[in-house]
Amino acid sequence: MRISLERPLILLLIPILGVVIWLLSKRFYKEGLGKKFVVVLRIVIFLLIILALSIPKLTISSNKVATIYLADLSDSNAKNIDKMKDFIQKAIKLKKSNEMQSVVVFGQDTNVEFSLKNNPKFSEFGSVVDTSETNIENAIKFAANLFPKDFQKRLVILTDGKETVGNAKTTIDLLNNNGIDVKVLLLKSEKEKDIQFSSLKIPQKVVKNQEFSVFANINSTYPASAQLKIFRDGSLIFSQKIMLEKGENRFVIKDKLPREGIYRYQGVIEAEDDEEDKNNFAYAMCQVKKPQKVLVVYQNIDDVKNVRSLLDSYSADYDMVISDNVDFGLDRLMQYSFVVLCNVSKNHLTDKFLNDCERYVKDLGGGLLVIGGENSYALGNYSNSVLEKMLPVKMQLKNKEKERNVAVVLVIDHSRSMGESNLGNINKLEIAKSAAAKMIDHLESSDSVGVIAFDHNFYWASKFGKLKSKNEVIENISGIQIGGGTAIIPPLTEAVNTLRKSKAKDKVIVLLTDGYGEEGGYEYPASIAKRNNIKITTIGVGSSINAPILSWMAAYTSGRFYYVKDASNLIDVFLKEAKIIKGKYIKEKKFIPKVVETNFINSAFSSYPPLYGYIATTKKDIATSLLVSDEDEPILTVWRYGLGKTAAWCSDLNGSWSRDWVMWDKFSKFFSNLFKWLEKGAEDDSFTFDVQKEKGLVVSINGKFKSNATATLKCIYPNAAEKMLKMKRTSPDKFETMAEFMPGNYTFVAFVTEDGKTKMSTFLYSINYSDEFRVDFDSSRFEQFIALSNAKVVKNPGDIYKGKLKEVYSQQDLSDFLIILCIFLFLLEIAIRRFALYVQIERLFLQTCNTMKKVKYLKIKMDFGKKDLITKANDTRKPGKKVKLLSKKEKKQDEKDHEILDIKKLRRF
Repeated sequence: MRISLERPLILLLIPILGVVIWLLSKRFYKEGLGKKFVVVLRIVIFLLIILALSIPKLTISSNKVATIYLADLSDSNAKNIDKMKDFIQKAIKLKKSNEMQSVVVFGQDTNVEFSLKNNPKFSEFGSVVDTSETNIENAIKFAANLFPKDFQKRLVILTDGKETVGNAKTTIDLLNNNGIDVKVLLLKSEKEKDIQFSSLKIPQKVVKNQEFSVFANINSTYPASAQLKIFRDGSLIFSQKIMLEKGENRFVIKDKLPREGIYRYQGVIEAEDDEEDKNNFAYAMCQVKKPQKVLVVYQNIDDVKNVRSLLDSYSADYDMVISDNVDFGLDRLMQYSFVVLCNVSKNHLTDKFLNDCERYVKDLGGGLLVIGGENSYALGNYSNSVLEKMLPVKMQLKNKEKERNVAVVLVIDHSRSMGESNLGNINKLEIAKSAAAKMIDHLESSDSVGVIAFDHNFYWASKFGKLKSKNEVIENISGIQIGGGTAIIPPLTEAVNTLRKSKAKDKVIVLLTDGYGEEGGYEYPASIAKRNNIKITTIGVGSSINAPILSWMAAYTSGRFYYVKDASNLIDVFLKEAKIIKGKYIKEKKFIPKVVETNFINSAFSSYPPLYGYIATTKKDIATSLLVSDEDEPILTVWRYGLGKTAAWCSDLNGSWSRDWVMWDKFSKFFSNLFKWLEKGAEDDSFTFDVQKEKGLVVSINGKFKSNATATLKCIYPNAAEKMLKMKRTSPDKFETMAEFMPGNYTFVAFVTEDGKTKMSTFLYSINYSDEFRVDFDSSRFEQFIALSNAKVVKNPGDIYKGKLKEVYSQQDLSDFLIILCIFLFLLEIAIRRFALYVQIERLFLQTCNTMKKVKYLKIKMDFGKKDLITKANDTRKPGKKVKLLSKKEKKQDEKDHEILDIKKLRRF
């Protein structure tokens, strides 16, 4: 036992206090004993305060012991749970009375079964932990924090030593610094009959249509017959019965891949008497690569003729795919440098393709170019879609100009065939009426509208005239009922003759039919319509229409022909036509594009040929507008979207509005610059990947990076989930991040940005299963921990109590005790002064002195205003002796030797 001071320099205040006492001692020399007692009491209080400020600590040796059992409940040690339970129960019975014990269970995480107790009772493991991994490092750190400071410490680890996550060796310093004695019960977890699919190995990058080898490595603890299966992208490509020898077995399968992309393989081994099936599968991935190419998606083949020529001039490899057949996933899109949507309506693209396309641009750094036309932008239903989100332009027009007044006659077929159902119980006529109503709703009250219904006859369902009441016209349309045959020419001629008399500048007939109609005779109404600037737009529904006649009439009168295979699309067609009729989005006129901003794409060009039309849009705030129309509306606009780039060309490239551009000698050069700007960054091999399994997957990239470099990681998980992870720079040459762990195939795409330029690289990684189930697991790392930490391997419960524990000293802070004592003495001092207890104290002192025969005479001066009372002390040695009055000389000498106490003065003190 010893006392130590945390702040010993505080004791330097004691000499200072001594000096102060010495300076004041003369002042109190002639004071009475009571006052001197109070002064001494105050000195003691100050001394105690100084001692408390120095923080004195009493150190004593502790004989208390704490033992924590760390029980491994991971999957690999599951069969030893009863052994661990029995071991702990027996060990608890052998403990001493001064010992507290606790049980902690662990797997990948750690949990407390019960906390430290003097009389613990243990029967079963009831706590839940993640058993998929074994993290001994984390368990030791967790347990070390549970030990009380003033206890001798013992840690008993019960495990099979298969440390699949973490490294227990990192805890050696922690154990030594805290004086924790370690005992280890090593358990055997190997199964007698266990077949393990050790690995499936294939090259990460292979050549298209070139044969390569797939290596299946299988480890067995016994000779066995088994079935080996290999799957590629979920399809079985190999299945064969094989004979396994004890130990390692290798099998080679040949395969070749027909197209570019990423392929996922899975190997499975099946045997009847295998005791563990969680290690019977393995994964692998490979990628077939070739020079990056371009994906062109089109709706009408006529729109891609010039695009094909531009890509040929650019020396690009490309795939042309009609929009209805685009079913590419993200893996397929990754092989393309950029994607071109050539006058394609959103309605002809699947939501999955559009969502994958957004991820391809935003997260993988791809490019997207949208080329305009009557099927694109607002007319292609891009509003509020993923396409509008990606593009640098929005569909809502900034300045809504006064729309032109139009005259429209709807000629609607209500023949018997229109009564056929298209969507459940809804027939084609009902859909057509709803579509027509939507068109009416988009027209203005200043427009003129009429509706003709026809079968083998016709009638005006709604008389031609100003659109004073939309509801009235829509109600008239809803009253059209199913009729008989189909005769197109009479109602068409009636509509033409009616519009001839209209003074509207724009006159349009919208003809809807699902029938064949007459064989001939269409030239007459069509020629009259053309002479009177009446456009005939034709909509054919289904396969029974006379498509050549309908398309000819539309082309001859500068109208449009729509072939609608599915009547459910009629509403979109009518809405699109309403927008075209009103001239809100289509701007058809000759103009020369103006330069607003310059970059790599247009900096080399000083003049441009004229365009004859475009689709009106509005530039987004942070986009770059390179070319605009004479109305300052976007023609070519670009921006960065995430890691990729998108561009919007709002005119066409089929030669209709761009006829002078396709003849321009710099046409190819201009678009080559645009293509080059759009290209996805090529794969970069200047940095490498590393993946380590800890609590999750630690993914790092290593290379020579600039000081301003930043990095992000695109992770595509085995379950197809995707995450964009920010990477942290852990050293000048390394970026690192953490991904979730799950068995299967991963795709990692790293993006490193330096000086505004982004480079990327793809890495394929496969995880088979937890090392918990490995037959050939190497336990040497945990054995090294046992050796380096001086841990003792035990076999019996009593062995854990053998050996001397490191002595632990507990310290008790005396400051609080001293402060409490100061407070008590301070209150005592106040009470003495307040209640004049100094009189009683002095009398008690005198009596004590008289009893001890140390004082012969005592004089007390009691001032009651008139006289002093002098008394002589009794001499106890001579009982009965009379009291003698002092002489003047004796009285003087007595006053020098003794204090004369003035009671009134004491009361004022």
